[in-house]
Amino acid sequence: MTEASAIPERIEAIDRGRSVAGERIRAAVTWLFLAVVTVLVVTPMAAIVFGAFRTRSPGDPRATFSLQSIEAVYLGLFNGGWTQSATLHTVLLAIPVTISATALGLFLAWAVTRTNMPGKRWFEFGFLLSLLYSPLVGVIGWTVLADPAAGLLNGLWSALTGASDPLFNIYSYGGIAWVMIFFFAPYAFLLNVGGFRSLDVTLEEVAAVSGANLFKRMMLITLPVMMAGIAAAALFIFTLALEQFAIPGFLGTHVQFDTLAYAIFLRTNAYPSDLPGAAAAGTLLLILSSIGLFAYRRLTRHSERFVAVTARGYKPGVTELGAGRYVLFGVCLLIFIVGIAAPLIAVALRALLPVRTMTFDPGSLTLDNFRVLFSAADMLLGLRNTFYLAFGAATACSVIGLVVAFQITRRKSLAKSILDYMIALPIGVPGTVFGVGMLWAYVRTPLYLTLGILLLAFVIRYLVYSVRSIGGALMQIDKALEESAAVAGATPFKSFMFVNLPLLRPVLASAWLLVFLIVMREISSSIILYGAHTVTLPILTWNYLNDGSYGVASALAITQIGIVGVVFIVLTRFFGADLRARAAE
Repeated sequence: MTEASAIPERIEAIDRGRSVAGERIRAAVTWLFLAVVTVLVVTPMAAIVFGAFRTRSPGDPRATFSLQSIEAVYLGLFNGGWTQSATLHTVLLAIPVTISATALGLFLAWAVTRTNMPGKRWFEFGFLLSLLYSPLVGVIGWTVLADPAAGLLNGLWSALTGASDPLFNIYSYGGIAWVMIFFFAPYAFLLNVGGFRSLDVTLEEVAAVSGANLFKRMMLITLPVMMAGIAAAALFIFTLALEQFAIPGFLGTHVQFDTLAYAIFLRTNAYPSDLPGAAAAGTLLLILSSIGLFAYRRLTRHSERFVAVTARGYKPGVTELGAGRYVLFGVCLLIFIVGIAAPLIAVALRALLPVRTMTFDPGSLTLDNFRVLFSAADMLLGLRNTFYLAFGAATACSVIGLVVAFQITRRKSLAKSILDYMIALPIGVPGTVFGVGMLWAYVRTPLYLTLGILLLAFVIRYLVYSVRSIGGALMQIDKALEESAAVAGATPFKSFMFVNLPLLRPVLASAWLLVFLIVMREISSSIILYGAHTVTLPILTWNYLNDGSYGVASALAITQIGIVGVVFIVLTRFFGADLRARAAE
């Protein structure tokens, strides 16, 4: 063999060597990511279990191992302990709220995607408005409207009928559930609107020809096919309802209606604090959320049952309602006014009123609450902290999510499957529980009571949103594009930068926006982890409410909505972000 004829073989051998070396590097990177993510995710979970068996707060030299807190929490369920009423209230609130919010969101998603109702585009935007603000906005709005002593609706009722007893009482089980249902319904709407839009209408048409009416088609065809999306929405809402701190925490205190999430907060916020008791209660709340996760996995373990779009093609369509579309329009308009517009208007109105009142006098409107708000030092501190955390968490989750999603979707392996599972694990952990775990894990480190511990908690909890969104988009990009770039001489890095990244720009913007919105309104974890210098806007709103400064709290809520609204408009208009398109992932 001549030297010239051996050159191609040498080049091929070099390419094989580079390929093997590249695979080894990628495998090493995957295992490194897996190790880091496992440590970050498992540490707070292990810490909360560890704390549940301690007698004193972390760092106390007198602390020993004991079953005292565990016995108080779990035996207290049966002997009248403090966890009995809190657990009962939590479950009795989470289950009906989950069912009602899921059903309402499902109905609204069906109305705007599967019918010829007028105004669907505006309704689709309007029903998602509550995603832009914290649950405290609903608390403030409905307090202004339905406070039994000073609510505007009760004042109107008294003026019209002369009745002395209030018509509405927001400080009740029904009032708490009411606020939570309208706050969580948009999640069910968002998680199912894409599924309804891509659902093949052929089966429904066949059923219609066979004589099935609209109700039968919905119950026998549409809902069973949509069961995966419905179950995902129900699980998500159930977990959020279990961890919901702000709504039952504020409204429930007026009638001694405590929940586990709020009881955990009280034990971390009291003096002296009871961190072992909070950790033990956290394990109980974690078990409750795990039951929902187990039920979801059992329901959707055979994913082929829920296939709606196949390789044979499909035909999306809408249901012609005739004159009924105007009735449906009226129903949706009423839901929007009652559930979203009315409390928002009430918050804006309260921000402009100097005092709480049952009557409305336009001449009393003033900007004094905004002046007080922006003259307060903690407002500027909270604004800066919230922006740093939201921007930092959204950016970190997007960058890390891009790298991890590329690793997971492009090359399958056991390590990548475990990595995908570990990243998704925190989404099933209630925020207050995760906060207590982070507190136990990092209380003796420099991160304690800093923005660093909040940022770390947010990145760990919300990284899954970026990974799922970006991963879903990557699976839709044909590998042939990367292969063509490689044939043209592009390195894997250049191929990624000039082929994948431009195609992923709208998805990255959507993932960034989603995490940004969540962090801007987050309170469940941060209420456990914040310090005097790390307050955020939702925490400030909570503090103002509990201090009785309803006007300042309302002004802060309106300010926060304005900030988030500007970011939302910029990302959607100029960067192509679309939360609806990424909801399914």
